[in-house]
Amino acid sequence: MGTSVPFLKGHMGGNEIVLVAREKFPGASELSLGLDILKKPWIRGDQLGLLYRTDGDSDLRVKIIDKNSGGYIPICGGLTQVLGQAELKIGLAELFGFGSPRVKGEIVLRTDLGKISVLMDSSEVVSVMDPYLISIREKGIEAGKVCGVNSYRVGDFFVTFAKEVKNQFPEVSFAPLNELAKKVLAELQEEFEKEFSLEQTNRDFALVELSDRPDRAGKLLFPHNISEGLVEPSCGTGTIAAAIAMHEAGLLAEEGRLKPKFETGGDSSSIGGPEETVVEFGYRSKELSSVRFSHNLVEILATGELYL
Repeated sequence: MGTSVPFLKGHMGGNEIVLVAREKFPGASELSLGLDILKKPWIRGDQLGLLYRTDGDSDLRVKIIDKNSGGYIPICGGLTQVLGQAELKIGLAELFGFGSPRVKGEIVLRTDLGKISVLMDSSEVVSVMDPYLISIREKGIEAGKVCGVNSYRVGDFFVTFAKEVKNQFPEVSFAPLNELAKKVLAELQEEFEKEFSLEQTNRDFALVELSDRPDRAGKLLFPHNISEGLVEPSCGTGTIAAAIAMHEAGLLAEEGRLKPKFETGGDSSSIGGPEETVVEFGYRSKELSSVRFSHNLVEILATGELYL
């Protein structure tokens, strides 16, 4: 007889997230089954969050399975946004039988990188991502050329700029992506893996188009694995990495513009989108000291039972 497991599916700007209670999930086949759930004919998604109770100074703990990498990842910004919206709209206690958060309006989520605070009110969910910033500092930030294109390694992320790509490959188009752009982006990612990546296979890629608008920092797209068609229209960690690359390049002022806003979302066929992701940095002693972000379109799509 099979196992029935409650689930929730939501999205942050097209980044699709599935949440389940880990204690009810078959442990022996956790990774392989989790990857299957993220693909057809299951309910599909980009990341699966396995949530479970924890003692001590956190409300919940999470293990995250990522379709793109085919394994576990330590943190996912979109997941934190969907988690907060799930608590606001439905309640995690009703969904999964967890207790209510200890502090009203906040979920303390323990990830493999450390504790993330998910702050909630009626107007937005804010994800405090300081452990991710610490991880980036530890892994380092490096500028270099990839196939002649000025780019950055920000922690594990490959960040490059649309203008720099077009300087080397004038015929590419990013709105919408043409076939040459897809080919070039795949080649850039392959070269980045060889020359700069800390991992054997890089699956973290942010493309930035700088904005002429005074109220926007730029437009973003995340072609994490474009050779296999895996492109995300929004990505929390990727947006933070892109903002840090812009700061390193001197494109964000030390004062007055440490809350960059980016155009994201849409259908992943073009850079930018109809939505907005906002990053907010703390700044101390001429260094970025803290970071949080929010996205203006986070929706709960479905709840139900998985029959495994």
